Amino acid sequence: MAAVLETLEQEMARLVRVLEAVQRRRNYPLERAQYLLLLHLEAAGPQPVRSLAEHLLLDDSTVTRQVAAMEQAGLVRREPNPSDGRSSLIEATAEGMALMAQMRDMRLGRIAILFEGWDEAEKADLARLLTALNESLRRSIAE
Repeated sequence: MAAVLETLEQEMARLVRVLEAVQRRRNYPLERAQYLLLLHLEAAGPQPVRSLAEHLLLDDSTVTRQVAAMEQAGLVRREPNPSDGRSSLIEATAEGMALMAQMRDMRLGRIAILFEGWDEAEKADLARLLTALNESLRRSIAE
């Protein structure tokens, strides 16, 4: 059991390092934080900053700064929140959605190449296990 945990610890550390190196070498149209925020807006629709922060596991002030930069770049816009006059809803612009879709296509193409030699069952197993890992990590942060 301890040997498996040690292997998991080492492989997770290596995975993080390799993913960081890959990220530095890619020329994506958006920063990772912008991409993740836009993905969430695509799935959930306009959101207040607090909801975005909770989903992205960031504090409100960090998301507020990200949103301000994205707003200046024309990727998102603020709309009045009809259910709370003190806050705004953050909504993706057409330009933001187009860049997010372009980045997603680039990433999917690279992932398809990465897993070329894997059969569908192996890819499905890894997708299931990564989903479970992400859920465990999210729960560990909440504790």
